[in-house]
Amino acid sequence: MDPDDRQALRDRLAGMMPEDIFQLRKGAMNGRGILYFKERPSNDKVGKLYCREYVEGQWQDWKGDKEWRVDDVLDCLRNDPFNVSYLDCKDQFLSTETTLKKGDIMAQQTPGKDVECRFEFDWRYEPDILPEELWKAESISFDEMIDFLVSLPAPPPGFIAPELAPLLCPLGAGPGWGCPSDPYTETDPPEGGG
Repeated sequence: MDPDDRQALRDRLAGMMPEDIFQLRKGAMNGRGILYFKERPSNDKVGKLYCREYVEGQWQDWKGDKEWRVDDVLDCLRNDPFNVSYLDCKDQFLSTETTLKKGDIMAQQTPGKDVECRFEFDWRYEPDILPEELWKAESISFDEMIDFLVSLPAPPPGFIAPELAPLLCPLGAGPGWGCPSDPYTETDPPEGGG
């Protein structure tokens, strides 16, 4: 691999729109999250939802409601690959569960009743304790984005930067990117001096 090939790709990435760079970083965060959580026990508690109800003009005590486990995190990351990070998944879990609880309250048709929920991480999965590349987009370098893209068998669906594909070939991207299966022999002259 020619270091100039990698630099050309870094330069191209640096010239992209900030929102496109962020999307590629988020894709790398998603991939890193999957790799990280695959190594954790699937039943490990990542965090827990706590909810309380508002009844007769008063908020009740917070009650532990539902645990969020490693396999839930992986389901989320894999369900929307390249588009969600660890913290996005936590936010989706909190939002979905809160909406369900509010729907249950509405179905009861009890005037003045409400519910609110919050999420608490298990101390082992607090973002500050985990590697930054799982939750902090700015920590993902251009080289990490490049390595992430090259590791994929093909561009993700709706890939925002198809013009990058030819630049990934010399770095080892596979045939799914439209790259020759063996980049080193592709430019060799035919045998027999042809």
